Amino acid sequence: MGTRLPLVLRQLRRRPHPPGPPLRLRVPCRASSGGGSGGREDLLGQRRLLDGQARSSRSPGGRTPAARDSIVREVIQNSKEVLSLLQEKNPAFKPVLAIIQAGDDNLMQEINQNLAEETGLNIAHICLPPDSSEAEIIDEILKINEDTRVHGLALQISENLFSNKVLNALKPEKDVDGVTDINLGKLVRGDAHECFVSPVAKAVIELLEKSVGVNLDGKKILVVGAHGSLEAALQCLFQRKGSMTMSSQWKTPQLQRKLHEADIVVLGSRKPEEIPLTWIQPGITVLNCSHDFLSGKVGCGSPRIHFGGLIEEDDVSLLAAALRIQNMVSSGRRWLREQQHRRWRLHCLKLQPLSPVPSDIEISRGQTPKAVDVLAKEIGLLADEIEIYGKSKAKVRLSVLERLKNQADGKYVLVAGSTFT
Repeated sequence: MGTRLPLVLRQLRRRPHPPGPPLRLRVPCRASSGGGSGGREDLLGQRRLLDGQARSSRSPGGRTPAARDSIVREVIQNSKEVLSLLQEKNPAFKPVLAIIQAGDDNLMQEINQNLAEETGLNIAHICLPPDSSEAEIIDEILKINEDTRVHGLALQISENLFSNKVLNALKPEKDVDGVTDINLGKLVRGDAHECFVSPVAKAVIELLEKSVGVNLDGKKILVVGAHGSLEAALQCLFQRKGSMTMSSQWKTPQLQRKLHEADIVVLGSRKPEEIPLTWIQPGITVLNCSHDFLSGKVGCGSPRIHFGGLIEEDDVSLLAAALRIQNMVSSGRRWLREQQHRRWRLHCLKLQPLSPVPSDIEISRGQTPKAVDVLAKEIGLLADEIEIYGKSKAKVRLSVLERLKNQADGKYVLVAGSTFT
């Protein structure tokens, strides 16, 4: 392992300096460390404080934070090895992860930067003001969608900006956080190997099974305060493990009863002050993912009572960041597979022979031409490699020659007997 990952694992051990205002950047950038070497040293104590609190709240048989760190190391190491194999065959391949940030969470920005560099990825932060509008976020998403250098896109924006318009603007093949309808639909349908799974939801499962050592089969899981794509992904993954999943918001009359029935409680958002801690039974496992690093908002931390197992929000965020890198490498591998030369998957239009044979002009007018964008996909052209004119005409850009320069030459076909038009 390199020296960067151990630094990342230590960065959460002290309270960071108040982050400065984010910069608006459109190129791969070095994340801010929050104030020089002094800021770096201050970061080293927060995790120690949280680890001490977690150890004091665990049962004697609980796992140590080192077990959780090893999970992160394993994910990053596996991603690094896969990327190295891909680059052996494709030396020029350097995937880029783009993160649109509308906030001031510079700590997560630095962690993402360091994990990406440890793996061998490039990372680009598009830093916008915290009060950016929905239209501004969508405008940045659309630009990244069409950038062939970027293979993954994550959103680090406030919860109120996660609207349907924003999510629908994301290309599913670049959605490494698994928040689009297509990725969620494939997960629910059972095609997890064909989609991107939410890194936060996957981190919850990994930490419960590998860090706390919980067998999820038959357990009653209560997910409190989660909503949207995170709630859907958690429910799906828990059910696949054989768990009985309950879901609740904080302001419901049945919350206390559900908390008493649950074996495991997952806190998906910040606990309101009016909810008493005594509602959460001692001895059950509590996992707090209320530090929503995608929204840049830090929750109030885990309840300070004695639980059978307690996982802090920084553990979830760190592992989720590593799993996002893993999704990013998978995205790059899929992209490379799509670039490889393969046989054309042409689907011929339906023919209806007539007798006597009509004239050429009658034949041409009797057939509806195939849409040129469909034809482009069938012969392996990318969306940005064609310039469409109407529904049935397009020019092919010369950039395709650069992309396929390492492929074997194909056949040159000359069509004669026709006019220029």
